Amino acid sequence: MKYRNAFIFIILLLLLAILPCSVFAESYSALRQEYQKLMQSSQLQRQRNNWDKLIAGFDRFVVQQPQNKDIDRALFLKARLWDGLSRASGSSKDALEAIDQYKVMAERFPDSRLADDALFLAAQIAENKLKNKSSAYRLYQQLIVQMPKGDMVAEAQKRIAKLPAPKVQQPVVAEVGHADYRMVGDAPRLVKIRYWSGPEYTRVVLDLSAPVVAKPNYLKGENPRLYFDLLYTKVVNGLPATIAIGNGLVRQVRASQFDEQRTRVVLDLNRVAEYKLVTLENPHRLVIDIKGQPAGVALSTQPPGRQDAPIAADDSIASILNSSSDRQVAVHIPREEHDEGIRLVVVDAGHGGRDPGAIGPNNTYEKDVTLAMAKVLAKRLRQQLGVKVLLTRSDDRYLKLRERTEYANQVGADLFISLHANATANGKASGIETYFLNLSKNNQAAEVAARENGTSLQEVGNLEAILFDLMANAKINESSRLAAEVQQSLVSGLRSHYSRVKDHGVKQGPFHVLLGATMPSVLIEAGFISNSRDEKRLASANYQKHVASAIVAGVESYSSTIGQVAKR
Repeated sequence: MKYRNAFIFIILLLLLAILPCSVFAESYSALRQEYQKLMQSSQLQRQRNNWDKLIAGFDRFVVQQPQNKDIDRALFLKARLWDGLSRASGSSKDALEAIDQYKVMAERFPDSRLADDALFLAAQIAENKLKNKSSAYRLYQQLIVQMPKGDMVAEAQKRIAKLPAPKVQQPVVAEVGHADYRMVGDAPRLVKIRYWSGPEYTRVVLDLSAPVVAKPNYLKGENPRLYFDLLYTKVVNGLPATIAIGNGLVRQVRASQFDEQRTRVVLDLNRVAEYKLVTLENPHRLVIDIKGQPAGVALSTQPPGRQDAPIAADDSIASILNSSSDRQVAVHIPREEHDEGIRLVVVDAGHGGRDPGAIGPNNTYEKDVTLAMAKVLAKRLRQQLGVKVLLTRSDDRYLKLRERTEYANQVGADLFISLHANATANGKASGIETYFLNLSKNNQAAEVAARENGTSLQEVGNLEAILFDLMANAKINESSRLAAEVQQSLVSGLRSHYSRVKDHGVKQGPFHVLLGATMPSVLIEAGFISNSRDEKRLASANYQKHVASAIVAGVESYSSTIGQVAKR
């Protein structure tokens, strides 16, 4: 017995020696100690391998423990590692990666006390190492505008004041009749003011020729007004001094050259309301959302032909889809059952960017699979049904879950289809299933919802408690019919090409990505990426084409229940 125990002990030691470190989940405290050890040793810093190994450790921590309370600090230290590596290596590529990592941390945790530090350090790299003054300017500006209470704001203001005025774009006439902008050495300009009135907020968009620093001020009282001083900015010739809105929430927007150093934009309000300011690039814009329901106004009061037409409620996704800033976007109004049918479908590729989704045993990322399927599906829908199709994302970038259905609502989509790949811990499960928005009827559905939402099971339970309020406008019955047609088509279509295709049926659950959709919407789990056989299929172009064809057949079958599919 003694020799047997000794033998087992030796075997365990050997297993521990050969198993990769990734089998064991790192703790933040252990990683932090390794970080400090590296920072204190100039000898260790000379070997790139030491930096790479520790960065990989933080990568595993972030992926394996996304809900950990120290996740923001872990992301910050990961960015610091890239920062330190760039100084040790002298590589501009490492410096650019450090900037990206700092920006990811600040974007993911904007309320963290480290977020403003991250943006400031990113700006410092851009300014001092890369000598990219315009990039540094934008990063300092982002810090000042988005984190006005951060302890690095004062330093950012000092730095931005010393930077040269960024080059701006001078308007010239483009072929399509809109203003095009060329880079010239001049002060930033306020080019245009647009607005959109929605049921829950009014959006005012300031189109700019270059990034600017905007200082918000709020005067509350009998005649509340919100105003923004755009530093070192001039008003373009011909911009109206006053734009009337008069929707019961915002009376008007006024813009003028306040003095030689600033332009002032004033929003005259009917009542005190909360607001949010967001900066966007390509093209440069300041987006101001005034929260509150307009008095009896559901749509913009602007006539359709005006140049200051409303923008989509999700301006960031409109930008991703290369929409013109002047593009008129229809606001979705729920249609009657006897209307002209399906004209526009929004296809959503699940996950993306810093959110990889589930990862298969052979390192296949869910975000890559869903994007490939989405592109094939969009093409098949256009070719076979003649409908218009828009993608929530056409490349590898991160989008919030709520932004996806908000976009579908604003462009007036008739259907919303979100593509995903399932996963389980043991990797044995396989097959396909289709979900629509409702209360989860079993634990498995709740677990899938928790994974796709990026939340815990407890949070799913909390969501279900208020789900009835959130589903007031959701087309539950139509979504369940669409889900049934799509699931049946997927099963029959894939079984004609593949063996052992398990039918997990139609299920319902509280998925964040489906919340708020005012059109029939479904979430499709096209296979289990955690299963080696399904993973291989999901990564296959042929399987993606068969999935797309089956979904198109399901949509066509569903459309026959509401009338013929409308042609463009």
